[in-house]
Amino acid sequence: MSDDSSYQKLIDHIKNWVIPLPESELLLPIMKIRYTAEEAEFLSTFPLVPHSAKVLSRKLGIPIEELKEKLDGFARRGLMHRRQEKRKVYYNLAEAMTSVLRMPFWWERTEDWMYELAPLVNQYYINAMGAELTSAPKLQRAVPVNQSIKDERGILPHDDVLKLMDNVHRYAVTTCSCRHRHNIDPAFETSKFPTRTCLHFDDLASYIIEMGIGEEITKEETLKILKDAADAGCVHGIDNAVEGYTTICNCSPDACLFLEKIKGDVPRGQHPSNYIREIDEEKCIACGLCVKRCPTEALELIEEEKKVKFIPEKCIGCGVCVIKCPTEAIWLERREELFDYPPNFLEIASRKAKTKNIDIAKIMKENML
Repeated sequence: MSDDSSYQKLIDHIKNWVIPLPESELLLPIMKIRYTAEEAEFLSTFPLVPHSAKVLSRKLGIPIEELKEKLDGFARRGLMHRRQEKRKVYYNLAEAMTSVLRMPFWWERTEDWMYELAPLVNQYYINAMGAELTSAPKLQRAVPVNQSIKDERGILPHDDVLKLMDNVHRYAVTTCSCRHRHNIDPAFETSKFPTRTCLHFDDLASYIIEMGIGEEITKEETLKILKDAADAGCVHGIDNAVEGYTTICNCSPDACLFLEKIKGDVPRGQHPSNYIREIDEEKCIACGLCVKRCPTEALELIEEEKKVKFIPEKCIGCGVCVIKCPTEAIWLERREELFDYPPNFLEIASRKAKTKNIDIAKIMKENML
């Protein structure tokens, strides 16, 4: 069996999941950097749904301690998800978005293989995978920046970034994988935005801390990162669900998965919040600061009229434009029609599977040992 066939088996296995791996000449070189041929062969039949180490040991015929050491090695490299509940440890193969786009660049350090991988991944995303990730239903939604909503008394809990943090028990931070892979790719300019801004919570935070991918931080440190990122012009992007969120990305329009421009007529991938920009025209001095800060080009300065043009269909309701307005002329108000956000990630996966005629129940069954 050739080395390439082992990689193709792994590709075929992963691309059967809800977020597939689109065909591209870049895909095989990417996989060869992330996996050895032997690893690709071993993982090409590994389940995509979590199983306990005990069950995996019995089914694979590998002593449990030997297997855990092997799988923990994969987890430290971002190729395997690892979750611990009391005394039981669960593992499942990382899906494409995690193993290819995010995990390799969450580390603060930069190693030689990252310089080789980053240009390939960037082009693969722009030309192939981006269209898959940004298709409906979207995987991430904008959350308004704190103090950008004029009347906060009626704000829904899942739209309030501060209240979202009240439900978290463990916090971790990593490098922004998107800006990191752009910053080490000579084809892109170095991002002007901060990079230590990717926030993770609870089970995912525990995995990241225990595997040495990121570091544990306090709630107070988390809130400071959120504030500093918003001041810099980053958009708070959270998992597009009402409950069970695991990450807040502080996204920048120059690099991030859900805001970066993709090849062709593909919309950006961040779902709008339940809020939209409003303005007091009499207070606006047309300074253009909000235009510069808008991440989706929803604002345009008409200098001859000394007026800011607003394109509402492009507004994601992030509030980045609001918090630096020198005359407090703009704010966010609740949209007339609220969005139907999925209740949890399982529902996101289910809705996404339906759009692609994927039988998720069948895939789950095929991945049970």
